[in-house]
Amino acid sequence: MTREKSVAAITFGCKVNQYETACILDAFTMAGYQVVHFDQPADVYIINSCTVTNRTDYKSRNAVRKALKRKEHNPAVQVVVTGCYAQRNPDEIRLLGPVDHIIDNNKKNKILDAVQGAAVAFEDIDNQHDFAELFTTSLQEHTRAFLKIQDGCDYYCAYCAVAYARGPSRSRSPENVLKQVRSLTAHGYKEFVLGGINMGLYGRDANTGYHLSHLIRDIADIDGVELIRLSSVEPLLFTPDLLDAIADTPQVCPHFHIPLQSGCDEILASMGRDYSTAQYAATLEKLRQIRPTAAFGIDIITGLPGETDDAFETTYRFLEQLDFCYLHVFSYSQRPGTRAISMAGQVKGDKIHQRTSRLTALSQAKKELYRQRMIKQNTTVRAVIERKIDAHYTGLTDHYLRLYVAAASLQKGEIVHCTIAAPYDDGITGTLL
Repeated sequence: MTREKSVAAITFGCKVNQYETACILDAFTMAGYQVVHFDQPADVYIINSCTVTNRTDYKSRNAVRKALKRKEHNPAVQVVVTGCYAQRNPDEIRLLGPVDHIIDNNKKNKILDAVQGAAVAFEDIDNQHDFAELFTTSLQEHTRAFLKIQDGCDYYCAYCAVAYARGPSRSRSPENVLKQVRSLTAHGYKEFVLGGINMGLYGRDANTGYHLSHLIRDIADIDGVELIRLSSVEPLLFTPDLLDAIADTPQVCPHFHIPLQSGCDEILASMGRDYSTAQYAATLEKLRQIRPTAAFGIDIITGLPGETDDAFETTYRFLEQLDFCYLHVFSYSQRPGTRAISMAGQVKGDKIHQRTSRLTALSQAKKELYRQRMIKQNTTVRAVIERKIDAHYTGLTDHYLRLYVAAASLQKGEIVHCTIAAPYDDGITGTLL
């Protein structure tokens, strides 16, 4: 009897990487491979790397070394490295040892071919102008379906290496997105999270006039789609058409993640961000007029070169008066090849840590204020049930609050409608409607 081959994968970084890995593993499964944990023996090890920070570089290299240790004991093992760290640093990966395949960011759909013996050339991502199609019928243990609808970024912010690792903006065809949604609804998925590297640019590269707003409406028209959650969208990409689509589509969750990066206009300008804090606040207000109970998530970077104490205090005061639900706080990390690495006024690590800690505490306070306001207003929320914990079923609400609901019997993947009742643990309890 022929032994079933096995594949193991590890992913670093964003949800786009996670979706790509799910699609890669789905292709291997259909080819007869068994998916095993990365710490287990396998015939193929896939590392989907990230280069957002020095820390993710380190984690990616460490995973490659672990896979190469397995190869030392079994030379037949194949080690595959892809992702943003691999795209920017293929020579560093080769120095780690006998990696079998280094796959560029636009050929992740060719990894199975490479493992099976096909020649897959590593190419400069800046020359890629077509979206690399990746398809899956399931997302392992997830109860919500993340869909990668866009790749690349046309913005080259001073601190960011991602645009260099992902190449120009490329959009997945509407036909393939809608085909994917129909397939996943047939497998029981009810919530869809739309994502990309700079998702608000969706459709602009195709020059057909079909943008994110049109895609949202078409997805909402598919039977079985109950919730549509937008991942990160840049503040100036909430166009009138997109705002209208959000207003007209009840499936769109009142949860919007909108990068700010700094609350100081001077720092925003040095970052290369093409908006002011006033424009950012105006975007939130437009969305609040459409969805009054909306949860806003914000990305912030501390310690960009040139961020003085006064500049940071300006950021802190701006955020303090802003109405939002949570912050994702990132400490600035030097990225080779970016403009920020040569900017004057580098900030010391201990000062960056102090600033990060202050903003993290502010985030916790804002989240509690938001939770209390939702309870006071007896807000109605929707959520897909993920699992049961003790006496409660739990899921993430459309308002980005963790829901706990006591019920006789609920099924994983079932969508529930509740009114918020009280605070509970890291979220809220709800009363089923």
